[in-house]
Amino acid sequence: MNKLFKVKNRSASEVVYSIPEDGIRRPFAPGEVKRISYEELQKLSYQPGGREIMTNFLQIESEEVTSELNIKREVEYDMSEEQIIELLRSGSLDAFLDALDFAPTGVIDLIKTFAVQLPLNDVEKCNALKEKTGFDVMTAIKNDIADKTVEEAAPAAERRVKPAATEEKAPARRTTNQYKVVTPKA
Repeated sequence: MNKLFKVKNRSASEVVYSIPEDGIRRPFAPGEVKRISYEELQKLSYQPGGREIMTNFLQIESEEVTSELNIKREVEYDMSEEQIIELLRSGSLDAFLDALDFAPTGVIDLIKTFAVQLPLNDVEKCNALKEKTGFDVMTAIKNDIADKTVEEAAPAAERRVKPAATEEKAPARRTTNQYKVVTPKA
């Protein structure tokens, strides 16, 4: 099999794997798709943690390859970002609970990320996510709003440049106001 297969990083963070005997090191940015040969995927499956990476963080689009590499492929394995957003917005609570129970780690990471970005407004789903993963969506949303407020309120820091060293002079007046002196009456 010299054919190349689409492999996608479907987690919210960077994924890197290496195959030292072939001098291969492959970093995947979040959402990045690369074409990888079957031989390389097979060698990755022999590496410590390689099968774990392919099961939980990378999505191999060929069902034939995953079955040959003996990678467990639940329905949630094939979820796209659009399907995750749809699940958060209008999916049933049962479908959401199934996703939390059976989805790979990378999909759960995306669920957490999108729950804050959208934001997720279904209290039952927020509670289920907190119960299953320990991730408190409501607190994360509040923190995200606070961070955005601080960023908007803080003026852009301007760098002050100290003038070149010159001989010290006494400060000069900048205004020419004449102040009327008032004396209190006794």
